[in-house]
Amino acid sequence: MMKSRSITKHTDGAAIFKIFHLSTLSTLFASTLISSSHLFADANTHQSDNAFPIYTIEQAGQGKIIYTKNCATCHGNNLNDGGFATPITGDAFYSVWGGRSANDLLQYIRKNMPKGLPGSLSDKQYVDVLSYMFQVTGLPSGNEELRADIKQLSAITLPLPSSGPTVNNAIYIPPAPNPRDNPLDRITPVTDEMLIAPPDADWLMWRRTYDAHGYSPLKQITTANVNDLKVVWSWNMPEGRNVSTPLVHDGVMFMYGFGSLLYAFNAQTGDLLWRYEPEPKFDSPRDLGPRAISIYKNTVILTTDNGNVSALDVKTGEVVWDTPILNSNTTIFSSGSLVADGKVVLGTTTNRNPGKNFVVALDADTGEEKWRFYTIEKPGGNSDTWNGISADKRQGAGIYVPGSYDPESKLVYFGTANTYEPQLLSDLKDNDSNNDGLYTNSTLALDINTGKLAWHFQHLANDQWNYDWAFERTISTSSNNGTTHKSIITGGKQAIFDSLHATKGSYLFSLDLGLQNMVKAINPISGKKEIAPEAYPTAGETRLVCPDAIGARTWRPTALNPDTKILYIPYREACMKIRNLSPGDIPHGNFGQNVIPRPDSDGNFGGLSAYDLTARKNLWTHRYRTVPSTGVLATAGRLLFYGSRDRVFSAHDSANGDELWRVRLNSVPNGTPISFMIEDRQYIAVTTGEFGPAYPFGFAENDKNPRTALSTIWVFELSSAIH
Repeated sequence: MMKSRSITKHTDGAAIFKIFHLSTLSTLFASTLISSSHLFADANTHQSDNAFPIYTIEQAGQGKIIYTKNCATCHGNNLNDGGFATPITGDAFYSVWGGRSANDLLQYIRKNMPKGLPGSLSDKQYVDVLSYMFQVTGLPSGNEELRADIKQLSAITLPLPSSGPTVNNAIYIPPAPNPRDNPLDRITPVTDEMLIAPPDADWLMWRRTYDAHGYSPLKQITTANVNDLKVVWSWNMPEGRNVSTPLVHDGVMFMYGFGSLLYAFNAQTGDLLWRYEPEPKFDSPRDLGPRAISIYKNTVILTTDNGNVSALDVKTGEVVWDTPILNSNTTIFSSGSLVADGKVVLGTTTNRNPGKNFVVALDADTGEEKWRFYTIEKPGGNSDTWNGISADKRQGAGIYVPGSYDPESKLVYFGTANTYEPQLLSDLKDNDSNNDGLYTNSTLALDINTGKLAWHFQHLANDQWNYDWAFERTISTSSNNGTTHKSIITGGKQAIFDSLHATKGSYLFSLDLGLQNMVKAINPISGKKEIAPEAYPTAGETRLVCPDAIGARTWRPTALNPDTKILYIPYREACMKIRNLSPGDIPHGNFGQNVIPRPDSDGNFGGLSAYDLTARKNLWTHRYRTVPSTGVLATAGRLLFYGSRDRVFSAHDSANGDELWRVRLNSVPNGTPISFMIEDRQYIAVTTGEFGPAYPFGFAENDKNPRTALSTIWVFELSSAIH
C-alpha cells in the first residue's frame, strides 16, 4: 500500500498565513499524545533546516509566565499535562506543524489564542510564548532573543517528529481514485495581447475587457435553455461585504475574500487549489474591499487591507513582490487594480486626508512605482478652481472603481467622486470666483506611460449633494453630426449619462433617465449642467430633491452590447428632503437629509433599463419592488444577469427585459456576475456578500435577509452538462 502525505509550502519573505489541510487547533492536534520527553532523544538530532539556537533562557522564562497566566488552564502547566485541551508539544503536535515555518505557527496563535480573547497579547508576548514552547520541546537556547520579525520567523522551519511514523501507529491513506487534473499545471501566462483581446472562455479583468462593457461573447446559455441553469458548486468565504469580481483563466478561478484573502479554485469543480492571507497591519479589515483584482503574466495582483499592492504566483499563491502604498487606515483601495501596458494602475479613496487621493502606476513585473497623479487640483495654477483655498482644506475626488484603458491612444480613464466638507462647499457656493473644485466629479484621461493629464471633463461642478460621477467609463463609438468617434459614456448618481470624445474630452451628448429634479438644463455645446434653484437648501426650509445621495444610478456597473450599442442600466428610485445642517446633525453628503420614496411612488423602488446609444432613446424599462444589488452581465446568448436585494439572482431577455430564470441565494448578491467556459461548457458565477437591511423605506423583505454579510461564490451550469 502506497503512503500518502500532505506537502505544505511556506514563503521566506512575506507575511503569509496559508490554510493547509486542517484549520483549527482542535482538529490539528492528534488525539493520541506521545510524551515530549522522547520527542528529541538528542536535541542535536531533530529534523530541521534551522541553525539553532533561536531564543534565550530569559525569554523562555517570560514566555512561561505569560503561558501560565493565559494558556495553562486549557493546555496544562507544561503544555501537555492536566489541561482539557489538546497538547501543544510532542510528536502529535509536530507531526502536523513540523516542516512549516515559525511564522505560520505564530500567526495562527495570534489569530486564535488566548481562547475568547484572540489577539489580546502583544507581539513580543506571543513570541515569548513561542520561545517557551521551543524550550519545552528541547531546542537549545542562545544569546539572542527570538523576535516578532516576519523574515526571521519565516526562515525558521519547525522540526519534524524525531520518531517519525511507525508501522504500529501510522495511518496509511491510499491516493484518491481517478484524481482530477489540476488546471494550475497547464495555466499559461496572461500577455498584454490577451488583455487587449481576451479569449472568449476567460474573464481576465473587472468588466472583462478594457472598455468596461461587462459583455461575454459566450452563447451556449440562451433564452431558450436558461431555465435549466443549476448550481454546480459554491464556496463560503469569510463573512463580510465583498464587492469583488472573480477572474477566470485556463480553468482557474481567482477570487478575493473579505480581509484580503485570495483564493484559487478549479473553476469547473470548485476544488480549492491554494489560499493566501496577508498579515493584518491596521486594526480591522475594511468594510468593502476592492472591486477588482488583476492577472498578468504569471501573477495575480491584489490590493490588501494593510495598504499594500501584492503580486502572487498564480500556481502557488506565494508573494512575488509586495509594495507598500498607504500608511494610514483612513485611505483605502476601493477600486482595486487594472493592469495596462505592463503597469498596475489603481486609485485611492479617503474622506479624511485633504488632497491625498491619487492614481498610482506600478511596474507589473517588479512593483516599482512609476508615476502618481493627485486628483485634487493644487493651488497656484493659471486657473484656480478652488478660489485660493489652501491645499489642506481641499478634499474628495476619490477613486471608487477601476479605470478603463484604450490601447490605441494609451490613455487610461478614471472617474472621481465629489468632496465631503460641508462648510467648504457652502463657502464655494456663495463665492463669486471660480468654484468648480477640480477634479471632483470628473473624467480624467491620463497618459499610461507618464501619468500626465491628457484631458479632463467635469460632469457636475461644485457638488453639494454627494452625486458622485465616480463609476465605470465605458468606451464605445458614437456618431455626432455625421461623424463617428471613439467615445466615453458614463453616468452619475442622478442617472444622467454623458458621452465624451475619447481622445479630446469634448462633450458629445447626454441621456437622462428621468429620475432626478436637480438639473434644470444641460448646455448642448459644453455639457454644463444648470442647477434648479429649488435644489439648493435655504435657511429655515426643507427642499425635496431627487434622487437621494445614494443615487438612482449607483455603484452597480452597467453593461454594453458592443454590436447593438445598447446600454443596460440598473437603477433605484428614491428622493431626499434636504436642509441646512444644524448643530449635532450627521450629514449624508453635505446637508442634513431624510431619504424618502418618490412622491408618486407606486411601491416599485428599482429597475432595469435598456438605452440605444445610437438612436439615443429608451428601448424598455422594467420596474421592481426591490432594487438591484449587482452590476449587469450581458451575453451573446441574448441574456442579462443581475442580482437584487431580495437575495434573488435572475436572468432576463435582453430584447425586452422579461425575466426568464431566477434563484434565491443565501445572502444578497453583491459582486458583479461573470461568465466563462471550460471544456465547451459555459458557466455563470456571482458572489454574495452584502448586508440585507440597507434602505430605510419600503423593504419589508429586508427583515427576512441575513443581518450579516454571508459571502459565497455561486457557480451555475446547464443541468444537462452537470457532471
